[in-house]
Amino acid sequence: MPTTVPPLTRRPPARERGAALVIALLLLTVVSLLATAAWQVGLQEERMVGHQRDRNVAFEAAEAALRDAESDVLGICARGETGCSPRPDFIHGETGFGDGGVEGSCSEEGLCLPHRAERPDFTSTAALEALRATVTPRSVGYGTFTRPAAQRAFRGPNGAPLPRQPRYVIEVMCYHGGGQGMTSSFVASCPTPIYRITAVGWGPRQGGNGEATEVVLQSFYSLGN
Repeated sequence: MPTTVPPLTRRPPARERGAALVIALLLLTVVSLLATAAWQVGLQEERMVGHQRDRNVAFEAAEAALRDAESDVLGICARGETGCSPRPDFIHGETGFGDGGVEGSCSEEGLCLPHRAERPDFTSTAALEALRATVTPRSVGYGTFTRPAAQRAFRGPNGAPLPRQPRYVIEVMCYHGGGQGMTSSFVASCPTPIYRITAVGWGPRQGGNGEATEVVLQSFYSLGN
């Protein structure tokens, strides 16, 4: 009787098995790199959105402080608002501006007196230093002279008060007219006092070094005659 010999099973050469392993490892590496790149792009976009949202909150806070300062100039708190603590003396002319009337300084109530030779631009050193000072603030916190104590906290999108509340300072200048333009020189006969308001707002997110997004806004305000 003939003997049946089972067919031989062919095995791939060792080289082919090694090449498949290398190709699989290469594909796995490529997929890992693509996944890492996608994660980094997503993380960067998330940070950009967060920074933009933070800046928007800081802008809104600075704008609120700017409007608050205009109410302060008008003395709104003393006109029917209940629970306010108005300034002892209304803002009028040059009285009370500067630390003891010294040029280039600010009072403890955030009233700054620029140098008389200074042109009215956006680089008021005294105003910015007063806004950013943390040890001895010479600026006004949001709502100090215009709102009841319970309403003096500017709140973020989540309804919580911001870690750093917006602040402002007010400087006095004079418009002489007659082609001379606006200068810091102030005289008793000034026809139209000009108040330069500088406000700063900070975002809710704090960086690793304790700094937050900062937005500074400025406006010129006149009571008129």
